[in-house]
Amino acid sequence: MSGPADSVEIAHAEPTSTFLEDGSAPTKHMVATDGVIDDEGDVAPSPVFGSRKPDFLERESMRAARNPCIYFWISFVISLLLGVCGMVFGDFAVAVDNAGWNSRGTKIADRHTQFMLVNDFRFSLWGDNENDEVWTDLTTRVQDGWETDDDDRRRRLLAPMEPQSASFGDITTLGHRFQRAMQMDPMQSVREAAVMPPRLNQHQLRNLQLVNNTEGTLLEGCDTSFYTSEQLYDDSHLWPIWRTKKVEDSFFNSPLIQELCEEEEKTQKILQDKGQCMTCSDGKTCLQPYSIVFYARLTVTDGMKLSCSDLATAWTDEGHEADHATSSVFQQCVEDLNSFYNLDRDGMKLPDSCPEGFWPSLIDERYPDPNLYVQFSSSIFATYSDYSVIEDMYDDADSYARGSSEIKGAYDTQWEDFVELSLDNQLLIDMSLAVGSAFMTCIAMMLHTRSPFITVVGLAQIVISFPLAFFFYTFVAQLEFFPFLNFIGIFVLFALGADDVFVAVDKWKNARLKYPDATTEEVAAVAMPDAAEAMFLTTLTTSVAFFGTAVCPVAPIRCFAVFVGLMVVFDYMMCVLLVFPALAIWDRSDKANRCCCYWNCAACFKRCKCCGEKSPEESEMEQDEIGNSAHSARKSIASAKSYDTESTKHQDGLIHRILKRFFGCLQLLKWPLLLICGGSLVWCAIVASGIELPTSSDVRLYNENDNQYEQNFVWRKNLLYKALEAKGGSTAHVIWGVRPGDTGDLNNPDEWSQLLIDETFNPSTTEAQVYLRDFCDRFFSEDFAEVVDEGYLCPMNAFDEWLQKQSSNTTSTAYSTHCDGATSLPMSEDKFDLCMYNWGQEVREYRVLARQDKITTMYFSFNSRVRYDSPFEDLEDEWNLLEKWMKSQDAPEGADHAFFTSEDFWWYDTNGAMLDTAFQSAGIAMAAAAAVILFSSRSLILTIFATVTVGYVLTSVMAMLVAVGWTLGFLESILFAILIGISCDFVIHFAHAYTVLKGHASREERTLFALLSMGPSILAAAFTTFSAALIMLFTVITFFQKFAIVLFLTVIQSLAGSFIVFLTLTICLGPSDPTYLVDRMMQKCYGCCGKDYDIQAENTTEHGEVNDERRENKKVENEKTEGVAEGEDSL
Repeated sequence: MSGPADSVEIAHAEPTSTFLEDGSAPTKHMVATDGVIDDEGDVAPSPVFGSRKPDFLERESMRAARNPCIYFWISFVISLLLGVCGMVFGDFAVAVDNAGWNSRGTKIADRHTQFMLVNDFRFSLWGDNENDEVWTDLTTRVQDGWETDDDDRRRRLLAPMEPQSASFGDITTLGHRFQRAMQMDPMQSVREAAVMPPRLNQHQLRNLQLVNNTEGTLLEGCDTSFYTSEQLYDDSHLWPIWRTKKVEDSFFNSPLIQELCEEEEKTQKILQDKGQCMTCSDGKTCLQPYSIVFYARLTVTDGMKLSCSDLATAWTDEGHEADHATSSVFQQCVEDLNSFYNLDRDGMKLPDSCPEGFWPSLIDERYPDPNLYVQFSSSIFATYSDYSVIEDMYDDADSYARGSSEIKGAYDTQWEDFVELSLDNQLLIDMSLAVGSAFMTCIAMMLHTRSPFITVVGLAQIVISFPLAFFFYTFVAQLEFFPFLNFIGIFVLFALGADDVFVAVDKWKNARLKYPDATTEEVAAVAMPDAAEAMFLTTLTTSVAFFGTAVCPVAPIRCFAVFVGLMVVFDYMMCVLLVFPALAIWDRSDKANRCCCYWNCAACFKRCKCCGEKSPEESEMEQDEIGNSAHSARKSIASAKSYDTESTKHQDGLIHRILKRFFGCLQLLKWPLLLICGGSLVWCAIVASGIELPTSSDVRLYNENDNQYEQNFVWRKNLLYKALEAKGGSTAHVIWGVRPGDTGDLNNPDEWSQLLIDETFNPSTTEAQVYLRDFCDRFFSEDFAEVVDEGYLCPMNAFDEWLQKQSSNTTSTAYSTHCDGATSLPMSEDKFDLCMYNWGQEVREYRVLARQDKITTMYFSFNSRVRYDSPFEDLEDEWNLLEKWMKSQDAPEGADHAFFTSEDFWWYDTNGAMLDTAFQSAGIAMAAAAAVILFSSRSLILTIFATVTVGYVLTSVMAMLVAVGWTLGFLESILFAILIGISCDFVIHFAHAYTVLKGHASREERTLFALLSMGPSILAAAFTTFSAALIMLFTVITFFQKFAIVLFLTVIQSLAGSFIVFLTLTICLGPSDPTYLVDRMMQKCYGCCGKDYDIQAENTTEHGEVNDERRENKKVENEKTEGVAEGEDSL
């Protein structure tokens, strides 16, 4: 283990700074330990500063390096205390919060928020006309979040879970929470309930009724009402999906019916032995599963008494196989279902052509194909829906029969309980791999720094950044919602934090190599400001990129962006406060006994007397020795000034030799590379622009081949009922009486909103009555709307019919008391509100709500042609069509603020917000990178080069994702935010290093300097991130897989962009004096204001000192010229 460089010893004592803390030079009367005194008693000039004074940052760096342990421990203790306070008093808990995955604060979101408040509280509001308690509460208090599923805002992952019934409202497992947290549509599971009860004819009903009383049947003594009740589809039963192994096979063939029957019997036996299925009167026999086998038993003679082989024989002998094979039974039914059946509207009312006992879950959506094959089918076992039973079934799932020669099956429940339970185990495994990626970061830091001490400090810097960011997130930013997504930011932080450590260490090493005789304080004055500036630039751009993603109106993504941005900022602060003092301790240690200060700094609160460092008393005793060594010191300083470049060739490490060879190739091929880079950028931009939005809000956390549970989900989408469900459209609503808005905390799903009443709504006027009465007829005459049920009437039309009926034959007390004999609409304005309110109370009309005897809100529903899983373009077109039609209506005053809304359009809004956020945050990141580079480099050309490079990184990664078929869904949008945050760092390091050489220097010299000074740090950071991403590629959950892929591709393209695109631009077109244009512009601006603008001299180096080598060479050249002139004169 070696330090950055060995200090040059003078009389066994490390030389201290030549300057005082205030930057002034010591006098010859001061003690010798404050400088090196020559023979005449003058202080020798510093090898770092020459004769100039250090600036403010250099003085502070020297101050920190003079007492590094004190700075280190004070910073460590204070930051640790703040972090602990934040975690304890901020109520931190490891949790998966399933809420918030909807847009908020947008036009569409505000509309649906108000509609949901009315719809969810309609029963309470309906009976609150006089008391006004519910109305007052809704309009004056922000309601609790509608997604809150328990009283604990942050559901704890590690707390023991109580067994509950598995349902949409009871989220009981870690996997269940994580699955729901990644899903957009809160009603999706409700919409995907597996099946509806099959319709049975009288013969089949009698058959069921007889078999439960007939000895020797499979259903003897069984309650067969299970097959005709909502219990069949409403509860979570075991529901395997089956598919044929050969495309030419069909489940209507006898061999497949026999095999399916035998497989069901094997599974049924396991369920019976463990008491997991609904039994008959004997307490042992379970109800038969509903499937094609059950349909066949109902169809053939005495089917409930037959064995599987006999059933298959009877199916063939009675001609059922031939009938179904020739589609004489199902073909017309399926055609009619696809033609005019609407699942939402028609429900159980199937076309007359459908056979009795049939439901679309028995066959697949491709039936009837030209060969009339049925390749997918399903079975619903009569299992108990208690969650404890479901957990037991999950444990036994691998032992269930899954087919043999002709078919194969995949098991899960109707509510996907198995896939969610499997996520419990898999999530912990994948998280351990993610932790392994952090371990790779530690190894990379150890290899690069070659110091356990610096590695531990670097890890402490990264780890402490998390609680500090949480403290600021909770108490300063006042954000209460902490989604699980925030934890993913830790792995981003490890990559970015390691980058800061590498930059700090390399800057220190470079300074020590450049000034081998300088003191630790002087090296700190060189390295710390330079490294702090470089890290500050990348920190600024990265944090702004993450903060820019906070424009997203989806709370988890917004909170994630803010939290990760804060972690990046605090990581930078911890690097300055911890790593730099640690480097000073490292540098001051003695080569032969380095471990002293590494691990044993107990005395650091006073003054670190470590590893050969002399105490003040010892230093004073050695003043004479130091004075006697002045001559040798001057020689050492002189040798540092005349540092021979040839000798450094032998000191070049492997990485520098490789980079120099790379520079040679880059210089040789620069013009062809420039053309290739330009073409690649254009091609990537074109391909990236073709990225599409997903057609479904269901975010799957497994791939199909990962397990049978995900196969079950994928296969079930092939069933006919799924196709009918998708074709059926969705339910939308038109509402009057509320104003769009959301008054709650948009960043906290646990807060909803107040109800915002539209005080201008007044349906009692004659014009409003006529308009509202005729509105629905006009609305439903358009192609975009259908009635939700046969005979459905809007509230105003139903009220009008009631008036007409009561006027001819009064049977209602409400009519005779409050309606003043009205025969139809319009009626008396004075009586309208009271009459309509009492009508609603009498007929229990919950769509019309009154407050203090005044009609306050009113809405009706309709079937829309689009669903949440329709293509984004279709949803957008339908939204615009409806919006245009609503605005075109000439509504009278009092009824002119209606709007339409639906959950599906809310999904469309959320999905669109994701796309907008991706492009907006990309623009913010690029603008921030450009501004930072322009501010730091004062070079318009470098700013353009860096912006082009960042654009290349973004578009190239996006193009690669498009090429492999990715869409811009929820996970992809989250990962795109991470991509933007880490795509700027490498190029900013190079741009900053390019401008370090002040004044005029060739573009080749600047490019080589940037490559050699920052190349090792960039490669080390890239290797660290690359290694972390490589480990995470072995995860199973798709979120972690995609995270690793995006991280992997971003590192590759960032390296290509910085090392090839940016350096090619600089070596071909880079400015030799980057700041020239800005300097001249500033000079003119200052001149207009009557002030002078100092342009730094050409011979000023990166720290402002005079370049002695250039000055000396120029002096020698001038002397030679003068000598020649004098010789000519003498001749």
